[in-house]
Amino acid sequence: MSMNAPAVIFAHRHADLEALTGLAAGVGLFDAFLPCSGERQLFDLLEHREPAMILFACAAEQVDALLWLKILGKRDRWKDIPVTVFAGDDQLDARVAALELGACEVLSLATPLREISARLHRRMKQRQEMIRLKKSREDLARVALTDSLTGLCNRAFFDVTLESEAARSARTGLPYSLLMIDVDHFKWVNDTYGHQLGDTVLQGIARVLKRSVRKSDMACRYGGEEFALILPETDIPAAQVLAVRIHREIAVLAASYDHFRHPLTVSIGISCGSGKEQADPALLIEKADCALYAAKRNGRNRTEIFNLGKMDFSPAEARDLRPPSNLRM
Repeated sequence: MSMNAPAVIFAHRHADLEALTGLAAGVGLFDAFLPCSGERQLFDLLEHREPAMILFACAAEQVDALLWLKILGKRDRWKDIPVTVFAGDDQLDARVAALELGACEVLSLATPLREISARLHRRMKQRQEMIRLKKSREDLARVALTDSLTGLCNRAFFDVTLESEAARSARTGLPYSLLMIDVDHFKWVNDTYGHQLGDTVLQGIARVLKRSVRKSDMACRYGGEEFALILPETDIPAAQVLAVRIHREIAVLAASYDHFRHPLTVSIGISCGSGKEQADPALLIEKADCALYAAKRNGRNRTEIFNLGKMDFSPAEARDLRPPSNLRM
């Protein structure tokens, strides 16, 4: 039974290190061994490798040396690594301390190899099951927060992220920007070519948005044919640069749909918040939506920035002017 991941062999004394390595090899559970003889070396190793298990030989006079287990338990990346401590039958304090500090198993180097092998196999099976369950939970969480059609984040995740960015902006005073992006004439696409092609268009635009944003940004399908981008630590000029790039990339995508009566384009509205006074997420959405409506009204295939002094309608009025069902023409 090979788990493909190496085992860390940890002992302060060279003789114990050799004995433990020989024992581990006899178990036949691991593909490789990573020896270390001190706590600093152990932690350096864990920073770069992900072992299947740590096997530690505790010398009789080194009960305090088990305190590294406490450090292991405080690190998210390390706390689930199973640790088997080998201590003599006469080391009761060390055996108890090892279990109290998080070791999953305490054995003796004198324990018969068959028993050691059976116990380590059981621990490794438990670890594999834990990894499988953790991946399943992560997959379920990803599905719950992902739009199934486009693969972008969904509206629920957008709401949570925008709240988080608003709180961070209020705390730090740094700006964050919101881009609301709507596909022009999308209802015409659906009515003329059907929803299947409409879905293909949305998927293509989603790929453009994924390629255009930074790792720190969040691209989301806001609803229907509308998308949203949250840009942390980004002011209006930087948001404008991204909008220009998106228009350019959409123009490239549009070449695949040159048979459309209306060219494939998007309209974009931008708003920005910073500090406690301007970081309200609901207001930021209304402002971006207002700017988006202005882009639609001013000819589509363009970007507008919310500026109350230049808007002849309020964010609430812009929302009321939306056509029903979130479909714009």
